[in-house]
Amino acid sequence: MIRNLIIPIAALVLTAASLHAQERTATRQRTPEDAATRAARRTEHMRSTLQLTEDQVARVQAINLKHAEAVEAAREADKAKRDQERQELKASYDAELKAVLTPEQYERLLEQRRKQTEKREAPPAQQRPAHQE
Repeated sequence: MIRNLIIPIAALVLTAASLHAQERTATRQRTPEDAATRAARRTEHMRSTLQLTEDQVARVQAINLKHAEAVEAAREADKAKRDQERQELKASYDAELKAVLTPEQYERLLEQRRKQTEKREAPPAQQRPAHQE
């Protein structure tokens, strides 16, 4: 009877351990690379897997660098476009709110936003103040 329980319990423990290991590797963050580093890494991989000659390596390196820089530029252009759209939406939102709120209410809203921005940009406190009773 005990022998019949040991096998399923062991299988359950092994399964749980492997699932936990997969979770940890999935959350690992990669650090961003610049275009030149990505191009060099890709060229080195192609050199070893495709057995490129030295002439081919130089030409492939130039192609990889050109492509990596183009991808990076496109990513930055997309970010600039998103930022511009976000600013336009914010301006539209503010205009609609201004039409509904009284001038005093709108000023309070702007003051709340300023305080929130200051709070967000302020460096974190080094130590919490001692609790006073």
